[in-house]
Amino acid sequence: MAEHGKIAVIGCGKQAPKHISGLTAAGVREIVVADVDPARATALAANHPDGTVVAAQGVDAVFDDPDVAAVSICTPTPSHAPLIRKAVAAGKHYLCEKPLCETAAEAEELAALTKRAGLVGMVGYIYRYAPAFEAAKAILGDADETGVSPVLGRITNAWFRIGGRGSHMAWKHRKETGGGAINEMLVHMIDLAGWFFGPADAFRLDAVRHYLKTREIAGETVETDAEDWVLASMRSRAGVDILLQADFITPAFTQYVEIQGENGSFMGSIQSDFPCFVFCVKEAGGYKAGKTALDIKPTNMFEAQMGEFVKAVAGKAESRSPVENSGQILRLLNSN
Repeated sequence: MAEHGKIAVIGCGKQAPKHISGLTAAGVREIVVADVDPARATALAANHPDGTVVAAQGVDAVFDDPDVAAVSICTPTPSHAPLIRKAVAAGKHYLCEKPLCETAAEAEELAALTKRAGLVGMVGYIYRYAPAFEAAKAILGDADETGVSPVLGRITNAWFRIGGRGSHMAWKHRKETGGGAINEMLVHMIDLAGWFFGPADAFRLDAVRHYLKTREIAGETVETDAEDWVLASMRSRAGVDILLQADFITPAFTQYVEIQGENGSFMGSIQSDFPCFVFCVKEAGGYKAGKTALDIKPTNMFEAQMGEFVKAVAGKAESRSPVENSGQILRLLNSN
């Protein structure tokens, strides 16, 4: 058994294989998968004939297994809080896909439970592990506290954009299962904005739309009722004005961030075909005046995230996306 014990993945949908590959890359050789539909867990385990991934008899079997040290929760949002409570009660560390839960009060409760139990609790805000945004964080320096970057000067505004179709699972487009562009897409950009610029003093959902009433998913036409386009604005305590747009109607996945400061700008994306550069009016922070292309190497963000989780479980790393951070995001959303 590895020093961190077995790690279980709960929920065998689209995200589960990404979590499994990340755990495998981190050296985990005992992975348990579980789902409310046991056949899905069995099918997922069958993709790993080397025996590193095995199917549990059910979700509760994961919590009953004393050799499972941690769980990775890849299920729809309404199920997150009940599963986290079970994990904490069983003394298991956890990483939960975003958003953590549905209300700020619930997020604070879960964070308190996790802290009292002395467990690691992480939330899957994967964009913090993107090399382009790690570079942006370094360029911004203490802008999350001061609003001033050593490279870009005083930050005036920023624009966060993410869009795609999301037409692989029907639950992503239904309110009762926690779907919609806010929970599935916008929260990533709110989290990234908070990481860059610190807590928000003001937040507003400026426009929420539902354009595609039906979708073709897995060869079937399904009805939808969750929002698929949203525009939001926020202002950080440090004085940065931020616009965020997220949707489930963009035909080809699109994501980028643009930051404007008095001495220059940053542009970056998780997509390798998008430009990633810094422009400086005057030389600053090691960057020359003019445009500097950033040499961003492709990376597997899930490997970076899951590797950090494994190290955190082993007591060898701090999480850059701890459960405590999620309360702020939900407070902003619940205020509208």
